[in-house]
Amino acid sequence: MTVDFTVKQDKEGGTLAGFLRSEGVSAALIKKIKFLPDGILVDGVKQNTDYKVKAGEKIVINVSDRKEDAEKSTVIPQDIPMDIVYMDRCCMVVDKPYYMPVHPSFNHPTDTLANAFCGYWQQRGEEKIFRAVNRLDRNTSGLVLIALDPFSAEKLKGQVEKVYTAVVQGRVEPAEGIIELPVARQTESIITRCVRDDGQYARTDYKVVKQNEKFSLLDIKLHTGRTHQIRVHFSHLGYPLAGDDLYGGSLEVIGRHALHCRKLEFVSPDTDQKVVINSKFPDDIQQIVIKI
Repeated sequence: MTVDFTVKQDKEGGTLAGFLRSEGVSAALIKKIKFLPDGILVDGVKQNTDYKVKAGEKIVINVSDRKEDAEKSTVIPQDIPMDIVYMDRCCMVVDKPYYMPVHPSFNHPTDTLANAFCGYWQQRGEEKIFRAVNRLDRNTSGLVLIALDPFSAEKLKGQVEKVYTAVVQGRVEPAEGIIELPVARQTESIITRCVRDDGQYARTDYKVVKQNEKFSLLDIKLHTGRTHQIRVHFSHLGYPLAGDDLYGGSLEVIGRHALHCRKLEFVSPDTDQKVVINSKFPDDIQQIVIKI
C-alpha cells in the first residue's frame, strides 16, 4: 500500500526526512523504506532523505508489509472466522468473542485473534503483520482495532477513544465519577494487580446507565491503560465486576468478567474521516442487562 502527501508552501526547503516526520511517519519506518526502489518517491522519482522538498511536490511512500518481514513473524496463520465490522485500506475493526486471546503466548500459541488475522490475509494471497492498536484481555469481549501497515499503526497510536460497558456488583454511588487510583502488580503474583501508593497513575471515568440493588451497568472511559485497570478500580471500591472471581466477583450470573468494549472512535489514516463503531452486548452480558 502507498500513502501520498503534497508539500505545502510552509514546508518548502526542508529535508524529505523532516517533511515525512512532520506528517507522522516514524523515523524507524523512514529508515526501513528509504533504500527500497519504490520506498520513497518525489513526483515519481526516488530521492535521498536529505533532498530539499519544494511546494507542490507529491511524495509517495510504500508502507506495504514485506513478505520476508511477515515470514519472520511467529504467528501461525489459522482459518478462524472473524467478525469484521469495519475495514478500509489502513485498518480493520474486529468484534472479538470473550474466549479468544488477542496475542499468542507460550502456553497459548494458537486460536488467537492474531492467528485468525494472519490466516484471513494469507487466504487472500497477502502477507500482513498483526498490529493491534487496542488490546483486550482474553475474557473481555468487544471491538479491537488493527492497523494494516506500520504507518497507520503510528498514526492511530494514542488516538483511539474507547467506551467499555461493565456490569458490576452492587449499587454504584455516586452515579457518575472519576477514579484516580495508582495500580501496581501484587508482589506475590505475576497476574493480579492492586491499588497501591507506589503504583502507576491510572484514571477511569464512569457513568451509571442503569442499576438495581444487585447490579450496576456502567459506561467507562479509560484515560490510561494499566493492566486490569477497570477490574482493579471497581473491586477496590467494593464493586467487583460480575463474574470476576479473580477480584472478588461472583460467578452466579456469568462465567467470566462482565466487560465489553462496545464503542471505538478514531480518524482513519485512509480517509482522514472520523469512524465510529458500535458493538452489541454479547448474549451472556445481555442476559444480565435485561434484568437490571
